[in-house]
Amino acid sequence: MPDQDRREVRQEVRSGRGSVNTLAAGDVGDVHVTNNYYRVKWAGAIASAMVVAFGAVYYFAGDPDVRDAVADGPPLRVTVQTKDSMVNRNGAWFFPGRLVRAGQTLGFDQMAALMSKRTDRVDTYETTTLVTVEGNRSHTVDVTGIRVKVRSKVAPTAGGTLLVYPSQGEDTNIKVGFNLDEQVPVPRNADLEGEAYGRPYFDDHSVSVKKGEVVNFGFTVQTVKWDVTYDLEFDEVINGKHTTQTVTNGSRPFRTRGFAPAYDQAVGPYSRDGSFGVIPRARALGEMCGEPCTVRLAVRTAE
Repeated sequence: MPDQDRREVRQEVRSGRGSVNTLAAGDVGDVHVTNNYYRVKWAGAIASAMVVAFGAVYYFAGDPDVRDAVADGPPLRVTVQTKDSMVNRNGAWFFPGRLVRAGQTLGFDQMAALMSKRTDRVDTYETTTLVTVEGNRSHTVDVTGIRVKVRSKVAPTAGGTLLVYPSQGEDTNIKVGFNLDEQVPVPRNADLEGEAYGRPYFDDHSVSVKKGEVVNFGFTVQTVKWDVTYDLEFDEVINGKHTTQTVTNGSRPFRTRGFAPAYDQAVGPYSRDGSFGVIPRARALGEMCGEPCTVRLAVRTAE
C-alpha cells in the first residue's frame, strides 16, 4: 500500500475491568497494544509504597512532636496493685457485721483464710498501694505533682468489726504518703520504718519518666477522722505542655476509712502464740496509731 494511501485505524475495546485498550493498525505486523488500566494500577501501588516508606522513616527518625501527637494511650501507662497480704502491709480493716464469735480465737492462717472470703472489707487508717508507671511518649514526662482528688468524705459510722494487725511496712522505689486529715492533703516523704510523714515530697524530689522507662510509687494514705473515697491525680509536663492524668484503683476509686466512735467488736492479736481474738477498741487503736491516735508527722502541719 502506497504511503499516501496508508490509513490508520484506531479501535477502543473495553474489558470487564473498565480498562481501555487502544489498537493502532498500520503496516502489516505493526500492532501496538496499550493497557491503561494496569498502567494506572501499578503507578498507584508504587506511589502508595513510597508514601508508606516515607511515613515510616519520618515516624522513626522524624520530629518527636509528631510521634507524640499520634501516640495511643495516656502519657504514663499505669498499673495499680493494692496489697492484700496481712504479712506485707499495714493490717487495719473494717468489716460489716461481726467477724468472729464471742470467745473464739483464730490462728494467723485461719484469719487470712477468713479474710480472703470477704470482699466487703475496707482499708482502715491506712491504704498501701503500689503504682507502677511506664513512659508512653517520645518526650520525657516530668511528674511535677501528685494530689488526692476527693470524691466523698464523711465521718465513719459506728458498728461492724475493726480488725488490726501491726504494720509490717513495704519496700518500694519511691515512698509517698498522704494525710487525709490535713485540710489540703499534700504528698509527703513517707518513712515507713519511722512510721511518720515528713516534708512535702516534691520540695526535695523530681520525677522524670522516659519512653519505656518504669518507675514505682509506693503510696500510703492515712486518715483517723474520715471515710474517704478518692482518685490520685498526676500533674505532668511534656515538652513544656502541662496535663493532668487521673489514676483510679482499677474501675473503682480508692477508699480509706478512719476509726468509728464504736464497733460491734474489735479483733486483733490476742496472745503470744499469734492467735487473733476480740480485744478492747482502745487497745486496737493503740496498736495501730498510738495514744492519742493521730497520723504521725515528722514535720507538724496545720490540720
